[in-house]
Amino acid sequence: MKSGLCSKTQAEPSMCLKSLPAKIRKWLSMRTGQPIIGRPAWYDRNPISRAYIYEATLAPHSVAERISYTCPSGKKAMVELVSARVERISAASIASEPKAFWELTPSGGSAKEILRAVIRTNNVGDKEFAVIPTSLTMFSGDAIKGWTADLSTGGLVTYYLTLKITEFDA
Repeated sequence: MKSGLCSKTQAEPSMCLKSLPAKIRKWLSMRTGQPIIGRPAWYDRNPISRAYIYEATLAPHSVAERISYTCPSGKKAMVELVSARVERISAASIASEPKAFWELTPSGGSAKEILRAVIRTNNVGDKEFAVIPTSLTMFSGDAIKGWTADLSTGGLVTYYLTLKITEFDA
C-alpha cells in the first residue's frame, strides 16, 4: 500500500500506523473511536466449554432444581444451547402437567422463566420439546437453572435438560 505516511518498503497499513509518533496514534484512536490494537474476540479470550445434561425417568414430584450454573467473577458466558424435553412413559391415574423449564436470574435481579416444555395430555408416548434458537450472553453473577415438576398421581415421565456454555474472560 502506498501512502504519504509510509515508506515504499512498508506494504501493510498496520506498519504505517506503527511508524507514526505516539501523539498522532493516540489522536487517531480517539477520533475514530477505535483503538489501534484491537481486543481479541470473545472466543479467543481463554474460552472454557461447559456442557450440562440431565436425563431421568421419575415418578411425580414437586418442583426440583436439576441443573445450575452461575457465571463466575471476571468472566462472561455465551449460552449456546438451552433445551428442555418431557416424555410421558406411563399414564397417571390423576394427571397434572409434567414440565421441564429453565430460569435466568440476572445478577441482583429476580428469576425469569425463559423456556418451558409441558405435556398437557395423559397419553403414553406424548412428548414436548422446547429450545432457544439463539445465544444468550451471561455476565458475572448471572445464574441459569433447570427445573422439573410433576404434580400428577402415579405414572412415569422422562425429563431431559441440556445446557451448553462457553465461558471466557470478561
